[in-house]
Amino acid sequence: MYLGIDIGTTSVKAGLFTHEGDLVRGAVNRYRQFRSHESFVEINPEVFWNALCEALRALKPPSGISGISIGGHGPSPVFLDASMEPIAPSILWLDRRAEREASQLSELLGRPVQPSWYVPQTMWLRNHKPEIFTRLRRVLQPMDYIAWKLTGSLTASIASSEILPWSDEEIDAAGLDPGIFPEQHIMGELIGCTGPDLSRSSGLPGGIPVFAGAPDFVEAILATASFERGIVCDKAGTSEGIELCWDAPIEGFYTAPHPLDGALWHTGASLSTTGLSMEWMAALVSKHPWELAAEAGTSPPGSGGLTFLPYLSRERHSISAMGAMLNISLTHGLPEVSRAIMEGCACAMRLVIDRFKEMGAYIKEIRTTGTQSVSKLWNQMKADVTGLPVVSQRVPEGEMLGAAMIAAYGSGDYHSLREASRCMAHPRERFEPDSMTGDRIFEQFMRSAGGTVHSGSIK
Repeated sequence: MYLGIDIGTTSVKAGLFTHEGDLVRGAVNRYRQFRSHESFVEINPEVFWNALCEALRALKPPSGISGISIGGHGPSPVFLDASMEPIAPSILWLDRRAEREASQLSELLGRPVQPSWYVPQTMWLRNHKPEIFTRLRRVLQPMDYIAWKLTGSLTASIASSEILPWSDEEIDAAGLDPGIFPEQHIMGELIGCTGPDLSRSSGLPGGIPVFAGAPDFVEAILATASFERGIVCDKAGTSEGIELCWDAPIEGFYTAPHPLDGALWHTGASLSTTGLSMEWMAALVSKHPWELAAEAGTSPPGSGGLTFLPYLSRERHSISAMGAMLNISLTHGLPEVSRAIMEGCACAMRLVIDRFKEMGAYIKEIRTTGTQSVSKLWNQMKADVTGLPVVSQRVPEGEMLGAAMIAAYGSGDYHSLREASRCMAHPRERFEPDSMTGDRIFEQFMRSAGGTVHSGSIK
């Protein structure tokens, strides 16, 4: 049995899995983000640990766990002092405060640098909070902070030698001490064992091997076995990661050698607030997001002419629009609003898919995972709007399943991560597209959005 842990943007998830990928039991514990008056998006990193301990106590981990792996969201740096205590909030990946620092690095390196990355965020701390920066001794990813709490080992988990949270080149250009960034370990490598004193706080026995994890998008790729040419993994949670496996790099996107097959390429794009849009609306009307999904099912396609732009936070690529609900009138109610949010997210996804195709990619199908994928209605919308089959998974929380696959591989129970993925990933349902309906929805979206959205350089 393996324990997969995912430290998400809005919740922590932990699941116990069999060798065949069956979920024995799981636990999810949600937390909220903290926004200051300056529109920063940040959270106390101790929230990650406390939420995990609560989830693990609910999970009641048994003896006989073969291995643990932890993955999660990012870039969201955890800043620690010499005593390994947090000295500042973790700046979440949604936060764009380090625009100036990123611009400076871009000029020095001659390539684009995003303000959400670890090095510019650390530069921001140095430039704007010098009294805190002088106490800084370590910068960790959220998953590595949890791994340290479990094992006492300081490491940086990476998916491969090409997919990195930071580079020596960036650290040197920024004038930062490289010693604050820990040694890197590729997913599946042993980083330590659980400590003997964890049972009281988390219920975990001591002595369980803990293996380096991976970013959430890699966990999702594993959970959907998306390592074949022309397959798109739709990591559909708080945000949306649209991950294409292709045989060549695609210009204008984040591209790196595929972490599971060096002969192929991973090309990825992200939409920051798709799932979060439903959570936002649900909070406004004091309902659960799935209640909104049920409301959406009572509205016909097109949402009565209502169009939603799902850009509630500044995107990490060249979409110039911000969020909007367009063409709204007194005739629209909660069903139309809810459906418009879901359709808007599907249309934003199609913008990325169309760009992949324009650059020469042929796409066979979309394999979806994450909280959004629980909704059959949303899966069908995505199939209709993109014109591609969408396949949901038996375990919808793919990130924690992907982490469990890494633990299974690290434990030696599979010869490779590809083998673990093939054996532990199981499709659930296939949604065939109704392209006529989808094209009408997308045409309405583009008419309403005008020139405010485009699919230029998407990174």
